[in-house]
Amino acid sequence: MKNNLSQSKNIIRFLNEAGKLKQAIRFREEKRMPKDSAADHSWRTALMVLVVADNLKLKINIEKALAIAILHDLVEAVVGNTDYILIAEKKISKNQKKLLENKAINKLSRLLPASSGKKVYRLWNEYESNSTKEAKFVQALNKLETLIYLSEVGYKNYDKPEFIPNYADKAVNNFPALKPFLKEVKDELKKEFKKGGIVWRKNYDN
Repeated sequence: MKNNLSQSKNIIRFLNEAGKLKQAIRFREEKRMPKDSAADHSWRTALMVLVVADNLKLKINIEKALAIAILHDLVEAVVGNTDYILIAEKKISKNQKKLLENKAINKLSRLLPASSGKKVYRLWNEYESNSTKEAKFVQALNKLETLIYLSEVGYKNYDKPEFIPNYADKAVNNFPALKPFLKEVKDELKKEFKKGGIVWRKNYDN
């Protein structure tokens, strides 16, 4: 009984830390952009796993993909969200980001009972290493969810629109079944660019 009680306390501590994901704000570098949280984004990415995989009749492990989607940004509960703009403009290196996030996942996974902690660490690392079909699928959906959000908030909130259209291309190329979905997402973005008189360059469609 004491051991079970101790494990419950550890799980609650983990959940307290994970709950901080709701305060991890995205798009902090864009002054006009409405802010949403990493938790908001993770929830809809997980929802996309469910509905997109079903629609495309994908032969993947849905349970694992859902778990990866829920966990993929968990480290941001500790380190916060690193805005893509900072990396694109080389103000923060990918290596710096990776080091901070590795420390964070070690901290978070160690709060849990051993078996659960190892599972959380393994699934997060699987996503980061892009080593399985499920990881590639979620990586692509992660980027696509961001583009959907940007279409929703509209052109009036774009500080640096040139960074937007090709944001998901590489990830989707790693999971080609999503290319038709990416085209639909880009069609929505293109409408926003047109509304705002923002040039949609030829390479954006590539």
